[in-house]
Amino acid sequence: MEQVPNEKKTYLIIGGGKLALHFSEYFSLLNIDFYRWERRSNQPLKQLLELTSKVLLAISDDSIDAVARTIKNKLVIHFSGVHSSVYSESAHPLFTFSSSLNSLDEYESISFITEEGKKSFSSLFPELKNKSYKIDSNKKILYHAWASMVGNFPSVLISEYAKVLKELSLPVEIADPYLKQVVQNSLYTSNALTGPISRGDKITIQKHLVTIDKDFKKVYESFVELIEKRKI
Repeated sequence: MEQVPNEKKTYLIIGGGKLALHFSEYFSLLNIDFYRWERRSNQPLKQLLELTSKVLLAISDDSIDAVARTIKNKLVIHFSGVHSSVYSESAHPLFTFSSSLNSLDEYESISFITEEGKKSFSSLFPELKNKSYKIDSNKKILYHAWASMVGNFPSVLISEYAKVLKELSLPVEIADPYLKQVVQNSLYTSNALTGPISRGDKITIQKHLVTIDKDFKKVYESFVELIEKRKI
């Protein structure tokens, strides 16, 4: 049986997913003492709570309020980009976490979004030097909806593109400069579109539609329609 700790530490991370794993790694790289608890832990949560002053909820959005309201006399912080809670503070990391851990520089490059009228990021995490920005809590859903689209929709296309490159016996790394430039153009120029869609080359577009998979044909047609409609 695991021995119950008795050393006081500032942070307790609750969660068993990627976010909890990465925050644990970030704290470890900075030599920040913390406890971590998840459902399968042998250590009693109640006793860990007594040894900490800040509780970090790296859990699903639906569980945040249910858990936060049970924690008394602690500073509770959640990481949801869409949820606003009366029971806890929030700091959303604008980043995508994989199963692979990151370097300290990468963790420190992450920007965090907090809520106007609530505690600042520097007061929540005085040990961290990440950049942070505040938004109105009523705007969080819009902010997170777009972050979710940008973080997921291109990934589907890029993953499929990698498969096609492999089928053509081309190394996937040849796409690195191209995709990096696509992101740069999209972020920092007023008109990032290029190629036949931006020019309205209907013959080339039709040739594309004939050759691609039927599911992605729908995606292609939707983008063409969107671009024509909004004159992007």
